[in-house]
Amino acid sequence: MADAAQNPPGIDHALDICVKHAAADGINLSEALDHIGANGFCFAAFLLAVPFVQPVPLGPLTVICGVTFIAIGWQMVRGHDTLKLPEKARNMRIHGKVWLTALAFSRKLLGLCRRFTRERCSSWVTGERGHRIVGGLILVGGALLAVPMANLPLNNFFPALMIVFAAIGWMERDGIMVIVSLAWGVATIVYFAAVAVALIFFGKQVAEWLKILPA
Repeated sequence: MADAAQNPPGIDHALDICVKHAAADGINLSEALDHIGANGFCFAAFLLAVPFVQPVPLGPLTVICGVTFIAIGWQMVRGHDTLKLPEKARNMRIHGKVWLTALAFSRKLLGLCRRFTRERCSSWVTGERGHRIVGGLILVGGALLAVPMANLPLNNFFPALMIVFAAIGWMERDGIMVIVSLAWGVATIVYFAAVAVALIFFGKQVAEWLKILPA
């Protein structure tokens, strides 16, 4: 796994290629990954997670991408050198205003993160150990993203940030981003738990109200 021990090169170049093609005829995700090389695990995770960093649920796309994140994370944990994606994700076409907006946001997010990221605690995000740690975070983030939460606001936002910061940690060799990713994972679980408790509470209240209504 010699290649996997290195950061995926050329994320900025790959984003430039995606923008160019998205503004024209579009580009498949598999074609975009060809521009970054075989070790595009975190680039794919980052690119697919960015559209979810907003409060509005994205419906069926959530399930497709959730399964894709799980596949990416699992392959990283298992130490695979080459990324293999589900067919629907591999053929997903990056095209149009929505993707152009997502790509522009990707650049801004990377630029913002690079103001405070630097190479530190690199053993957490390099080599086989880093592959397992980052892959595990992406896998868990994908599983949380795929959890059906009645299309509530922010149910995609928190797990998407977990995935984004795990990917950034790998690409920027910044192990501190692992902690940030974990923090967003905890925030996701707290949010889901709060929603579940609220639904149970209000469900019981509704049931009590229905009992006292006249027949």
